[in-house]
Amino acid sequence: MPHNAAAPQARRGAYSRRVADDICTRLADGQSLRAICADAGMPHRATVFRWLRDNPAFRALYATAREAAADTLAEEIIAIADRATGRDDVPAMKLRMEARMWVATRLRPPATATRAESGAGGIAITITTDDAAL
Repeated sequence: MPHNAAAPQARRGAYSRRVADDICTRLADGQSLRAICADAGMPHRATVFRWLRDNPAFRALYATAREAAADTLAEEIIAIADRATGRDDVPAMKLRMEARMWVATRLRPPATATRAESGAGGIAITITTDDAAL
């Protein structure tokens, strides 16, 4: 074999535990799968979905990461609320909090949530603010 010949490479998109761990760590930290897969060196989203279909161990790790992501979003909601001062843009804060709650409830629906009557079967979330206190 010539000295400049490329070494045999793993099949493109072959499962890698190291990459899977990295993906799941980043998911748990609140990053989206779309953003993770857009990075150089990361597999395409379709590859990750194939891994999920074909690999029960990865599927379990991924599910755990998604649950942790819901916790991360809940922590962000609390941080947004805690940073509130009388000068903050309350509607913008409310929007940021609602967006995170919407995603978090889909990643890990609360066991005691009351289901709203809606076509999508979603969970009703109500945020109230005491504008007089601000």
